[in-house]
Parts: sequence; structure tokens; C-alpha cells
Amino acid sequence: MLDQRGFSLMEALTAATISVIAVLGLAYSFGVGRGMVNRYEIARAALGEAQSQLEAMTVLSKDDPQLTLNFRSPCSPFQYEGATLGNTDWVVLPYDEPNLPGTVNLKRVVVTVRWRQDARMDSLALERLWPL
Repeated sequence: MLDQRGFSLMEALTAATISVIAVLGLAYSFGVGRGMVNRYEIARAALGEAQSQLEAMTVLSKDDPQLTLNFRSPCSPFQYEGATLGNTDWVVLPYDEPNLPGTVNLKRVVVTVRWRQDARMDSLALERLWPL
């Protein structure tokens, strides 16, 4: 009678194949996760850029030419970690909400940051109301 201890060649190959598939799936998920983290970092930087643009406008008087209705700013570069990824601009629009009394004397400033990452275009817009 033969002693049948250990694994057969077929069992070893099956276990190795399953292990390789599992490791490849795990490696792929780490790569996808890292890409999402990078995208989030750039979106946070874009949000900071838009917030700083709005904050810089708070020192302007309400009669400043940059806050006149229908003013569109020239595009300025949006940079992240020393690389220019896109641009930032803002526009001043009239604001009128008929259901809310007192909103006739307001204007809306919309700051938009656009950037390209991995052949994909993303954008973020923040807006704030200003008195006329």
C-alpha cells in the first residue's frame, strides 16, 4: 500500500492560481484607491483656491469695477504642487429670488475652478451673494 500524504501537483497548481488571482485583485483595488485619494487631494486644493478668491473679494468695495454686474474675470492659473492643472475665473450675475422679499438688491459672484487630471476634466464652483 502506498503512503498518500501531501498534495498532488493539481492541488498545488489550483491553490497557486487562486492565490495569484486574489493578489492581483488586491493590487488593483489599491491602485484604484490611490487614484481616488489623488483626485480628492486636488479637489480640496481647488476648493481652497475658490474660497481664497471669494475671501480676497471681500476687501473690494461694492462699487469696485470687478464687482459690477456681468463682469467676467480673466482666467488665472490653478496650480497644485508646482504644476498648473487648470484655471480659475469668476463672474458677477444678477440675483433675484421672487419668493424671498429683499433679494432684489443682491448680486451673485460665482468662482469656478476647472482642472484636468488623467484626461478627465473636473470643475468646482462656489458662489456668494453681495449687496448691489
